[in-house]
Amino acid sequence: MVNLTQRWAEAYMKIDKDLSIQVTGGGSGTGVAALLNGTASVANLSRELKKSELKKAGKYGLNIKKFIVALDGIAVIINPENNINKLNISQLRKIFSGEYTNWKQAGGADHKIVLYSRENSSGTYETFKQRILGKDESGKQIDFSTSTQVLQGTAALGEAVSRDRWGIGYGGVGYFAARKDLKIIAIEDENGDSFSLVSNHEVNKEIIRNRDYPLSRELYCYTRGMPEGALKDYLAFISSTKGQIIVDQMEYIPIIPVKN
Repeated sequence: MVNLTQRWAEAYMKIDKDLSIQVTGGGSGTGVAALLNGTASVANLSRELKKSELKKAGKYGLNIKKFIVALDGIAVIINPENNINKLNISQLRKIFSGEYTNWKQAGGADHKIVLYSRENSSGTYETFKQRILGKDESGKQIDFSTSTQVLQGTAALGEAVSRDRWGIGYGGVGYFAARKDLKIIAIEDENGDSFSLVSNHEVNKEIIRNRDYPLSRELYCYTRGMPEGALKDYLAFISSTKGQIIVDQMEYIPIIPVKN
């Protein structure tokens, strides 16, 4: 959420010129840690707080508050030179867990699959791991293949896949929608229905808003108790029409109808 948050901060500081808002990235886990230890006023997360994090907050005597501030879809990306256009959830699970190591196993060319992932502090990493990799028959969480190349940030991941004909990765659709050096593939759900997240470089926002797309998700702001004063006003701005227009401009999905 770092690019979106930066835009919100820049816009709001033009409204309240006496307020300074500092934005730091590093993944959802980093944001939670900063919120709990008091070095951040707001944690911007692309996932919900874990039970362990809520328990830790309780030990600190904190009453954490959650605000849904936007909607998003996690895009699965490959290089445009790869002839794959669609994968189902089972195929994605086998690819990212390392069961499939060659593109021909997924209907593609005879070449080794190169995996790219976010770091484990990323909320996108957590969501993808839960929704796509899932659990095995014994109930144990399936992990990413040990051959996966871990990158710090979605932008870096996108650059890596754009340069690697046989690479595959994932991330928030806003980073990739307008790019012509990346291909966002369609995902087929467990019912056999196929969903294309992007058409002609425009995000299909309705399949995210309706939660039809298998990797639809909410984006959150978390605070230490009910926000007051300047923080309350800033969060109100994020949820307002002006704040949500920024969400739309960044190729995410607003929580209220907006017109640019």
